[in-house]
Amino acid sequence: MPLIVNTAHPILLYLCVVVLSPFWANAQGLNRLDPVIVAVGDIACSSSDKGHKRQLTQVEACREMETSDLALQIDNLAAVLTLGDHQYPNGAIGDFQSSYDRSWGRLKSITHPSMGNHERLGEGYYTYFGAAAGPRGQGYYSFDIGAWHLIALNSNSDCRIVACDSRSAQLAWLREDLATHQSLCTLAYWHQPRFSSGRHQANTEMSAIWEELYASNVDLVLSGHDHDYERFAPLDGDGRVDEIRGIHSFIVGTGGVSHTEFSIIQPGSTVRNNDTFGVLKLVLHPTGYEWEFVPVAGETFTDKGKGRCH
Repeated sequence: MPLIVNTAHPILLYLCVVVLSPFWANAQGLNRLDPVIVAVGDIACSSSDKGHKRQLTQVEACREMETSDLALQIDNLAAVLTLGDHQYPNGAIGDFQSSYDRSWGRLKSITHPSMGNHERLGEGYYTYFGAAAGPRGQGYYSFDIGAWHLIALNSNSDCRIVACDSRSAQLAWLREDLATHQSLCTLAYWHQPRFSSGRHQANTEMSAIWEELYASNVDLVLSGHDHDYERFAPLDGDGRVDEIRGIHSFIVGTGGVSHTEFSIIQPGSTVRNNDTFGVLKLVLHPTGYEWEFVPVAGETFTDKGKGRCH
């Protein structure tokens, strides 16, 4: 039903437009001011059909076009967060241009990437993404979307490419960034997850960074690397469940290249799937968030919920 306003009466006009319109919008399911983003990692096969596809059948791998189609179909999409390993097998610029660019490259203008181990030293990665990838040779940077502060970090090759230990320049930068951007809601993302039940298990090299994020009341952390979807309960600096101040984390390595098996299930692991490609959709409200795993066409697995910022 359309909202009808008697513009002949200024008081009625004020009540309808200023007071009642937001309630009407919420009743219609409209959240025009709350940005929507998607996140995913482990994305594109080589354009030469080598690498992972050599060992797997067509239906089991190389679904980057289908996952990018999902993102293109999401209304009012404000940003794409890529969680590393954009282009297999080694992030060559030629493969970026002929494979990734044809699929997820259609969203390049709103993409905020993070670097994965298959990007190697990053020559093709930095060349392809340019300034959007952060300072060349560092790969960590931050930005704001709506009421949220977002931080891209670099765990490439388990922090051997860019250090992330307690004395690293990256951690010093992170501390300063968190101190100067004290938003109510904060999200951080990188490639190799701090905690995982997947084949690669936990990345202890990210311990100092995780502990700093926990101490600073960061709300969400997103990663890839393991080719599966996993959601953890909120965890403290040592990986113990903390429903009050813990970091809510997701692994979304479901961008299309392949799936891998789970290994030892870690404490706090709540939801797991390793046979469905798809993307994580997040609605960033001023004081909280909603999440939904959106599967590719023909698949039924999903996971959705909502949370509040610390």
